[in-house]
Amino acid sequence: MKVKRSTLVKNLDTVFSKYIRLRYAKNEISECYTCGKQDHYKKQQAGHFASRRHYSTRWNEHNVQVQCYGCNIGNQGLQFEFGKRLNKEFGNDFAEQLLIESKKTVKLTDTDLQDMIQHYKDKLKEFL
Repeated sequence: MKVKRSTLVKNLDTVFSKYIRLRYAKNEISECYTCGKQDHYKKQQAGHFASRRHYSTRWNEHNVQVQCYGCNIGNQGLQFEFGKRLNKEFGNDFAEQLLIESKKTVKLTDTDLQDMIQHYKDKLKEFL
């Protein structure tokens, strides 16, 4: 039976989010990218600099960082602070380049999505 595309996207979102929240965690405690709040990774979120509606950057590891609920939802992602931090870490025009990249059209096949799911499941094995 063929898996629905929406199910593949949801599964990829789930495994990618868990990877993002765990990749820099220490003893399962992760730090919000925009305010520095530390909490258990399960209480944190995967916040997107460029909106997740853009598939070209939705699963980009630089575009998505750990954020607390307050920053990600309560303060709509604090995009300005997010962008400043990205530029500090990766170079002055990095945030702008991510926004440009987010506007590009990408066509991901079901196989692409399945491969990405497996890739992040494999990466998660390092933490669990």
